[in-house]
Amino acid sequence: MFEIPEELRMLQQTVRRFVKEELLPLEKRTLDLEQVPAGEYARLREKVRDMGLWLMTVPQEFGGAGLGSLASVLVVEETSKVLVGQALFGVAPPSALFGGSEEQRERFLHPVLRGEKAWCFALTEPTGGSDPAGNMETTAVRDGDRWIINGRKVFVTGGDRADFALVFALTDRDKRQHGGIGAFIVERGTPGFTMVRTIPTMGGVSPAELDFQDCVIPDGNRLGGEDRGFVTAQRALGAARQQIGARAVGMSERLLEMGLEYARNRVTFGKPLAERQGVQFMLADCAIEINACRWMTYRAAWKHEQGEDTRLEDSIIKVYASEIMGMVADRVLQIHGGWGYTQELPIERFYRFARLWRIVEGPNEVHRWVIGRALLRDGIGILRPVN
Repeated sequence: MFEIPEELRMLQQTVRRFVKEELLPLEKRTLDLEQVPAGEYARLREKVRDMGLWLMTVPQEFGGAGLGSLASVLVVEETSKVLVGQALFGVAPPSALFGGSEEQRERFLHPVLRGEKAWCFALTEPTGGSDPAGNMETTAVRDGDRWIINGRKVFVTGGDRADFALVFALTDRDKRQHGGIGAFIVERGTPGFTMVRTIPTMGGVSPAELDFQDCVIPDGNRLGGEDRGFVTAQRALGAARQQIGARAVGMSERLLEMGLEYARNRVTFGKPLAERQGVQFMLADCAIEINACRWMTYRAAWKHEQGEDTRLEDSIIKVYASEIMGMVADRVLQIHGGWGYTQELPIERFYRFARLWRIVEGPNEVHRWVIGRALLRDGIGILRPVN
């Protein structure tokens, strides 16, 4: 079994103070639809660098913090307690870039590591994201020492401001995920590459729609083998699922704290809400779910650091974490009554944002399918620490 080392507990406390003292005051501006000055973000980003947390999971030799899975989970947990600030820690470049050619690292990797360039991940298409390989229509056709890309991508986070996109396209329509998908770097400004629009969402984020029409790129912009694109995509998606668990714990803990405070102070019919058994049960259910999510996430992150296969656990975390986010937000909103429904408090924003996580990084129905197949194939022993 595992326990959190003392140095990681100290790291968690440091980030917790940073969130409380620096990021929480910015949340009110966000709720009031005010723009946070660019200079303020620049100052906070320097603080992140001073704390040694810039690009948390990037190896130190490349200028990142070099945090392991458990440490990064603890940091994400704390930063998820506020509606602002996650981007201050930097968006790590795709892992495949670290193994790219020297020219690719110089042109794309190092500028991202220095914070000079932004990138985006373009996989999902208008045909749907549940089966990206099976539904993919975007193609990349080789023409000598260049590739011609045609297709459209949607729900691309940061696609409207990225300097380059990591685009997944069919190189062999018959093979598809079995060696027929390539990963390509397409730079902003490349002829035929258009940012069509941003897509407004109920959670406030606005992912982009990207179009490629006879978009020509050099073979030097191909990342890895022309048949390795789907492996690259799967690695990027798999790494995010434990962090969904961390997001759920952080967001839900913040909401529970708000629910506890309001229940103690709100008086109805001569008594605080905290003395009503129905409210106590709602608070208790939140605590039970947060505790379960926390420890399954910590354990999976710890196992990942030991080199163990955590794919099944990651799917379990993804489903459970994304669903408790919504349940906790719903209960805390109910406890606050009409005030919880207003935009003066962050509850309704968390409520809308939580709904996203049941869809992204693989819909929960797909993960349940994965879990069910594993149980039918290998039996219940796969859930035990020791079979």
